[in-house]
Amino acid sequence: MPRSLRDLLRWLVVLVSVLLPAIAPLPAASRPNIIVIFTDDQAYGDLGVYGSPNLRTPRIDRMATEGLRFTDFYVSTSVCSASRASLLTGRYPDRNGTHGVYFPGDTGLSYQETTIATMLRSQGYATACFGKWHLGDQPRSLPTQRGFDQYWGIPYSNDMFIGPNQPIASDALFREGHDRASTQADIDFVRDHLKDRPAIFQRGLKHRVPIMANGSIVEYPADQATLTRRYFDHAIAFIDDATAFDHPFFVYLTPSMPHVPLFASPDFDGVSLGGRFGDTIEEIDAQVGRLLDHLDQTGLSENTLIVFTTDNGPWLNKGDDAGSAGPLRDGKFSSYEGGLRVPAIMRWTGTIPAGATSHEIGATIDLLPTFSALTGAPLPPAPLDGVSLQAHLLNPANPVPRAGYFYYKNGRPVGVRHGLWKYLPHGGAGSIKTTTPAELYNLGTDISETRNVVSREPAIAASLAQLIEQQIARLAE
Repeated sequence: MPRSLRDLLRWLVVLVSVLLPAIAPLPAASRPNIIVIFTDDQAYGDLGVYGSPNLRTPRIDRMATEGLRFTDFYVSTSVCSASRASLLTGRYPDRNGTHGVYFPGDTGLSYQETTIATMLRSQGYATACFGKWHLGDQPRSLPTQRGFDQYWGIPYSNDMFIGPNQPIASDALFREGHDRASTQADIDFVRDHLKDRPAIFQRGLKHRVPIMANGSIVEYPADQATLTRRYFDHAIAFIDDATAFDHPFFVYLTPSMPHVPLFASPDFDGVSLGGRFGDTIEEIDAQVGRLLDHLDQTGLSENTLIVFTTDNGPWLNKGDDAGSAGPLRDGKFSSYEGGLRVPAIMRWTGTIPAGATSHEIGATIDLLPTFSALTGAPLPPAPLDGVSLQAHLLNPANPVPRAGYFYYKNGRPVGVRHGLWKYLPHGGAGSIKTTTPAELYNLGTDISETRNVVSREPAIAASLAQLIEQQIARLAE
């Protein structure tokens, strides 16, 4: 039973968030368009509105003044593929089966998983993915087989190499001295040496990635300096087409950067005070602004929810090519806040209160159930881990219906946050090493995780350890 009035209120909100979509779905005419912008390796401190001292991001900052900014928003795990799988399925990694990073040739996300795109397309939404996919590059694994009507982008990280099973479109563009024959030779070489990455890199294929349209290569190697702009070009064109046919739309827009290698177009190359990394961030900001302006000018802003967030914290060992987690500890690959807590801003003009700030625990796994609640789309049959943020978005005074949040690594829960307490039974080491066997932090007074109080609060540590054990035991149910 709930132990306090606040707990009781949270459980009531949970009940309402579960029942409301079933008993009061929104009419079709009022279902919002949805855009998710999901950048790569952009950290908590890499926006002006989150305290960056040298990155100029006026358009995303303005998005925060026009919407809701989260201070305690999380991904499920601090690596690319697993983070993306959780966003699209609303499920922790131990449920959806994606535990780490996929490489060219990998099957990817389980075919049994239902994605946001599949859920919304069943309700008449036009769906598209533009950018980095990174959930498998086999023919059955690409976005157009996972609920998306259209796809254009790089099917994995921009530092990888061409895949072994990718057909070449008849009108493909070849660059840097390549032609159809040499591109096919690269594909064949990768297929024959898939487990021998040193040989692939020795051939000079690292960072030589293709652009795919739907299921075929349309450009090789990709012109990465123009990628960010072209991703947004495709998104805007898709929005116009969907609107012309009176379809609600879902756009999953996933810039390849600021993941390394870093590229910026001539208009942004060398202009940032934050170096090459800053150039890529400021170009993303400008393109977000262009998209927001387009929504405003076409009268779509009042019926479009746009979410901006990122997949994990900074890749710290990349030096000047990495971002900053600001006050948070560590970064990518770790279970500290710098690896898992990310910027998140949501704007829906006239519906989400402007200029609001949320200190509730939100997460990318919440997007699927939230979109279900907002659109009336039935939830997938598989158990979900996310909760609907609908009531919180409409009125940030409403608490998010979450008792606790689990941190994952290699497909296993390795930590938990409950209220302001965070417990890591084996430490959170990632790119920065630690010898501490167990760690407990009060994030309300120690956001940087510098004061481990596990020895002073053994009862709290024990209760949180029990939550992790219960989460592990859930797998056997």
